[in-house]
Amino acid sequence: MSTTWIVVANARTARIFANHGPNKGIELVTEKAAAPEIEVFDPLGRSDRRGEPTRAATQGFAHELARDLQMGRSRGDYKRAVLVAPPSFMGMLNSELDPPTASMVSNRLDKDYTKLQGRDLNTQLGQCLCV
Repeated sequence: MSTTWIVVANARTARIFANHGPNKGIELVTEKAAAPEIEVFDPLGRSDRRGEPTRAATQGFAHELARDLQMGRSRGDYKRAVLVAPPSFMGMLNSELDPPTASMVSNRLDKDYTKLQGRDLNTQLGQCLCV
């Protein structure tokens, strides 16, 4: 049975899952986090306020994920891939994929499912995994 990798990501975190066929569920392959958040200047002096990742940091994280997908493809770890990310990060991730890896992407979902776990994630991805 061919393996599908599912990348569930946003600008801060990513998980790559494997699915080994219909009704087989998903298993975690790897989990990644972007570089730590940057501090934001706060004129009111609140120190607990966190900043958003910079565009360069987000692009770097997308590049890292694309590299992981490329390495997995060249090792033969998967036969097709599904990308799940919010639209802004999906665009960055797509721009970082090399053509052979991009051709293995069968589905793209413009959603942020990074907080979903187990059965909930499997339910949301079910239609993509039955192809």
